[in-house]
Amino acid sequence: MRLLFTILQVALGIFTKDPELSAGNLCGYFPQDTIVSEAPKGYKPFYVSHIARHGSRFLDKSSSKYFHAIDTLEFYAAKGMLTADGLELIEDLRCMHEMSEGHYGELTELGAMEHRQICSRMVRHYPEVFSGSARTRIEAFSTSSPRVMASMEAFISELKERYPKMQVDTFKTNWGGDIKSQEVVGYLQSDSLKAEIKKKDKELRKIGRVINDGDGDFHVFAERIFLEPETIPASTVYFVARYSYKAYKTGRVTYPETMPSMGKFFTAEELYALWVNNSMHWLKNLNRPDYLSPLVATRGYGILDRIIYDADEAIKSGSTAAATLRFSHDTYLLPLMAAIGFEGTCPDCDDTEILDHFQDFNFVPPACNVQLVFYRKRNNRGPVLVKFLLNEKETLIPGLKPKTGCYYDWKAVKKFWASR
Repeated sequence: MRLLFTILQVALGIFTKDPELSAGNLCGYFPQDTIVSEAPKGYKPFYVSHIARHGSRFLDKSSSKYFHAIDTLEFYAAKGMLTADGLELIEDLRCMHEMSEGHYGELTELGAMEHRQICSRMVRHYPEVFSGSARTRIEAFSTSSPRVMASMEAFISELKERYPKMQVDTFKTNWGGDIKSQEVVGYLQSDSLKAEIKKKDKELRKIGRVINDGDGDFHVFAERIFLEPETIPASTVYFVARYSYKAYKTGRVTYPETMPSMGKFFTAEELYALWVNNSMHWLKNLNRPDYLSPLVATRGYGILDRIIYDADEAIKSGSTAAATLRFSHDTYLLPLMAAIGFEGTCPDCDDTEILDHFQDFNFVPPACNVQLVFYRKRNNRGPVLVKFLLNEKETLIPGLKPKTGCYYDWKAVKKFWASR
């Protein structure tokens, strides 16, 4: 009963209200404009550590296989076995295919705008960090991925328009080839660790099938798309549903104004089943009591080590560092979030209940980000304080007591992480 209740609660509750969230890590980064909590008396922000995923993108080249659903639908269309909705689905997929051709993996205009807006809100909320005369230097790191570099360029362009005198040094990393790369992608993994990750991924996908009692029930989708749906193999129905879902969810962040809703052809229950099958692999990135993921141990804590190092350097007297900016991928942001200990990334529950506590659309949408904002008094008396923002929302760390409000003693934070 617990599983059935959970399925109904999530599917009918969340996805009925907002089917776009079923796109998971491609649900779109909705602009945030959070209230900035008042800092403790006498404290001012002086340094920001920021790491973000690239913004909304086109399908990458490996995802072109999603359009194989067009071939299957055209096969049945030639036999006169598609409904009007089925014919419309073909046209939607063809449109998505045409939009993607020649742009696979590229950052979209929406993706660039997401990062410009994040930068705009950052400098508006923390002007003291960027407008002072002492701190005039920013280091920005990106992976070698073109869409990541384009995201960094969009962010920096906005920053330079607002603060043209700010010195910004940019670095493209070599994916583990040197110490700078650890700032973005963590440490290199051995073959044994890669094998362990692959094994866990298979286990999680099996659990997804347990939650869905197989692939899920798509009889309503079949009735919408096919004439005489009872004659269509269940595997074919699922193939078309799965790949259509994957194409649609990317389309929503490619050209959201032209692509239809995620709920156009799917019920909330069907979206839930597709979301589960697509989301389970994320769970290997979490920091769980019964399973310390190699991804958290290497990528998560590897990146966190560099964040700590650079923050400590920025705290030193005479530092001119205003911010350190990092641009990467969701597969590195989520292990970092788990290493930090954000609520929902360290669940202590049965695998079949874990999606009750963790939903990928809350953590790793395009342009997802983690910010650490550092504060101290002008006379440098008292501890350095830090607050955490997850996707620009002030966030507390379970198990770690803040000094006041959402502000933590930086030394206490480092001690907490060391104990973990």
